[in-house]
Amino acid sequence: MLPNFLIVGAAKSGTSSLDRYLSQHPDIYIPPKKEAHYFSIPDFPPTFQGPGDEGMNQYTVRDRALYEQLFDDVQEQTAVGESSVFYLYYPGTAARIHKTIPAAKVIILLRNPVDRAYSAYTHLIRDERESMSFEDSLAQEQARHANDYEPMWLYRELGLYTEQVKRYFDVFGRDQVKVLLFEEFVREPCAHVREVLAFLGVDPDVPIDTSLTHNESGQPTSRLVYNFISKPNGLKELVKPLVPAAIRERLGLRAKSMVLKKVSMESATRAELEAYFASDIAALAELLQRDLSIWRPRANTSDGRPDMTGSN
Repeated sequence: MLPNFLIVGAAKSGTSSLDRYLSQHPDIYIPPKKEAHYFSIPDFPPTFQGPGDEGMNQYTVRDRALYEQLFDDVQEQTAVGESSVFYLYYPGTAARIHKTIPAAKVIILLRNPVDRAYSAYTHLIRDERESMSFEDSLAQEQARHANDYEPMWLYRELGLYTEQVKRYFDVFGRDQVKVLLFEEFVREPCAHVREVLAFLGVDPDVPIDTSLTHNESGQPTSRLVYNFISKPNGLKELVKPLVPAAIRERLGLRAKSMVLKKVSMESATRAELEAYFASDIAALAELLQRDLSIWRPRANTSDGRPDMTGSN
């Protein structure tokens, strides 16, 4: 058993939320394990070397048999998928997927690359992996790349979408690829989930709960409280058998959201990144044949953008 659709990225663009929303549909199967990255493994270094990158080294799926085991619980579902956010980034991935699953449907979520970069930064701050200021971390990006940090650390590079998307168009054709914009997705999640369900060929009228935000970024207001909520501990293990999994998930997501605050980017840094990404955004608009003015700088907010740093 192999998937017939994939959510391939971009990181911090709503992929976790879409993954969990789609998993509610009775005709869709998505394994609980996200980020297998099986088709990108040949592009990986022997090991990732950044702080906390052990998770990428340990939990990515490097064996075909183990990858297929992710789908052992598929029953009668007609749409079978998996989500790995760096499938979009690594150059050889689209061709590998096509060679193995040529009829696969591909879903890409894209976010204003300036906001995506800062959300990735606050994601690593949240997880106690990033120790530098955003500005210093941007200055270290090339060195981190050279030293085999995992792609989440590449705040600028992951946001250069045009070539990444073009690879999937070239390999799969436009009919097999659906591109969503994060900003539109978070404003009207139900409508966009319906679009995706129709794209996958399943009933779009099945009710889907889109009220929860998954894998939210931000800076904890209390490190002690956030770690208690997000990490295993004895008290939670005692309570676990008494509370259904769905309720535990909902309570956990709500609790984490309450202790994560949004921190604005420095306006000069935003302006520098907007200039950096401008030509790629223009090229992407032409490639998608789509108006991307939703990513245009806005002067009415303190940091030039509505606050959308939350979702993955």
